[in-house]
Amino acid sequence: MDIFILSLALSADAFGAALAVGMRRMGLLDKLMLSAAVGIMHILLPLISMTAGSELHGLFGDILYSAGGIVLALTGLQMVLSFFKKEERKKPAGLGMVLFAFGVSMDSFSTGLSLGVLGMDKSIAVISFGVCAACMTMAGLMFSSRISTAAGKAGEAAGGVLLLLIGLKWIFV
Repeated sequence: MDIFILSLALSADAFGAALAVGMRRMGLLDKLMLSAAVGIMHILLPLISMTAGSELHGLFGDILYSAGGIVLALTGLQMVLSFFKKEERKKPAGLGMVLFAFGVSMDSFSTGLSLGVLGMDKSIAVISFGVCAACMTMAGLMFSSRISTAAGKAGEAAGGVLLLLIGLKWIFV
């Protein structure tokens, strides 16, 4: 039960970021791919960190957490700036999709470090993290696509501000 609650908590950022990114027009396949990418990152990053344990945190912990914040902040800033430009709205694709998934998965990396030190069962934890994150990302994308139809480009800018704030919080807190 603790792992499930932890999985929901770790997926909250993915849900919030998906709400912001989902303001852009995305097809179902793109939503599925982005949700899968986030789920996979929520499996890979804690698996790596649980394996490495406290050694890796001592070397890279704060830097990697800040890197996730920088990625989210830059994504949000780009979305806000696109509000002022007359350009076609783009959805995350390719490397942008991977970077987004990496950014929202950094909290699972640091959590994996803690769980690795405690000797938690890796397979149950990472599968729970991945499935929950993928589902919460899809829920955020689906919900925000309904909102974006009504909100239009201003809604995308608001989503960008949300991502920017989440990223700045990760960098400075």
